[in-house]
Amino acid sequence: MILVTGATGFIGSHMMCHLAEKDIFPVAMYRHESNKKRVWKLFQFKFTDAKERYDKITWRKGDFRDFPSLDAVFKGISHIYHCAGYISLAQRDVKKLLEINEKGSAYLVDLCLSHSIKKLIYISSIAALGNDPSASIIDENTPWDKNTDKTPYAYSKYGGEMEVWRGMEEGLNAVIINPAIVLGKGSPIEIILQRFKKGLRWYTPGNKAFVNIQDVIMVMDELMHANIKGERFILVAENWTGKAVAQNILKAGNYNLNVISIPKGFFYFFWAVEYLIEFLGIRKRFLTRAMIKGQYQQKTINGEKIKSFINFGYSPISKLI
Repeated sequence: MILVTGATGFIGSHMMCHLAEKDIFPVAMYRHESNKKRVWKLFQFKFTDAKERYDKITWRKGDFRDFPSLDAVFKGISHIYHCAGYISLAQRDVKKLLEINEKGSAYLVDLCLSHSIKKLIYISSIAALGNDPSASIIDENTPWDKNTDKTPYAYSKYGGEMEVWRGMEEGLNAVIINPAIVLGKGSPIEIILQRFKKGLRWYTPGNKAFVNIQDVIMVMDELMHANIKGERFILVAENWTGKAVAQNILKAGNYNLNVISIPKGFFYFFWAVEYLIEFLGIRKRFLTRAMIKGQYQQKTINGEKIKSFINFGYSPISKLI
């Protein structure tokens, strides 16, 4: 039996739909009852017989911060798509990020080993990739540089991957996937895109890497059934500059293409203010230096490795931006 963790999230809900299209109805792990609405809405969008398909899902409640709640979720499971995780770039969320993304991954791996899981597809992030200061291109072999500023999210995802590699050394059949910014129906990035459509004219000039949600789902499915293990794959269809992203959105809406780059000093000013506020004990910081630097980074992320392992080609993303 298949388990989809994070089934009510963006990637997880699309995987649920993909499996339902094939008349496969997995066990879906969730944390809050209200979160199921996302899956239901996507089923309504995808299927004329949405209720019939939706009712075939087996729901099991669990929390990756609560190890005892997970054992019952894993009973009878043979294959896992691990889509669960917590996303935040804020410094103030560091504890929650490490609990869910790193410690939760340790729980996941331990349960996979104890329940003799046949295969794990683990969704990570490009945030967990290395960042060689001397290289202009980042790929699966780029080393993790401890001396380079990272966001709390990056540290948590990298720590989670280390747990999966630990599991592989202990015999776990697993593959790690590092998607770029994922675009598609229900994507969290849609909020930002909508702001441009409503007249936002500011942008940060750094490169942004994108991939279509349908490509991510296709690769997850292919890798689950392929005789491939112990690998890590970056999924990036295209790299765009911040200016190109902003102008493409405005062009699609027939808006004026004049946009303004936000100077780095603007963010550092607010970073310094937040640092002072935290020092005074008023509230914890949101901004980090790594977050700011990332918005101005001109590196290209290479997602071509996957093409040499499976028959696959990326979908263009211009119509999704």
